[in-house]
Amino acid sequence: MTIHSIQLGDEGQVATKELLKRFEPGASESLRACLGAFAAIDRRHGGSGPVPLEDAGELADAAIAEGARLGEDDLAIGVALWAMRHEVALRAVEPVANALARRSNAAASPQELAAVFGLMQGFIAHVAPGLAADLERSNPERPWRILHANFAITAIRTEDPALMEFAFDALDRALPDERAGFYSEAMALALAPRIAPAVRDAIAGRHRRWAQG
Repeated sequence: MTIHSIQLGDEGQVATKELLKRFEPGASESLRACLGAFAAIDRRHGGSGPVPLEDAGELADAAIAEGARLGEDDLAIGVALWAMRHEVALRAVEPVANALARRSNAAASPQELAAVFGLMQGFIAHVAPGLAADLERSNPERPWRILHANFAITAIRTEDPALMEFAFDALDRALPDERAGFYSEAMALALAPRIAPAVRDAIAGRHRRWAQG
């Protein structure tokens, strides 16, 4: 007989406990303080839902910055997920965008790619209120652009037509000035013989609409 343990707390609280279990040992004093604060907030307010704390975003930003400094992508993503569960606005967007990009690059199966796609989708929706105006269009490295370009590239790698259409629609709305260039570059790569026909067709449709129209 297999014995199953019972987890105490809701899914969000369990996720935060796992984050502490993994990263608290050996962490700096500042990071331990942030992680402890996340756990305390979860105990008081539950593992999801908005929290009436003005400094919650600053705590999350500090922990994400520490994750970036340590090269711990899982820490940055885990803290971002905590912020998303609690509807906490983030300023530290670039480290999370970079961490998600590296996770996408490391994905070795359609399932892993689909999982990264879901994380990117949720994070884009979370940061949209602060970034959707896209006021820094002269900066090609701005997080809003990187997030959408990587979202579309991850969708292409899944070879799933529905995911590609979703990501392409998001890119078309978010980056109207850059969609023609994106699909022109993607079309050049899609002409390679090993590219799946569904991928080529999806890119070709957008290329005709925005680069040849």
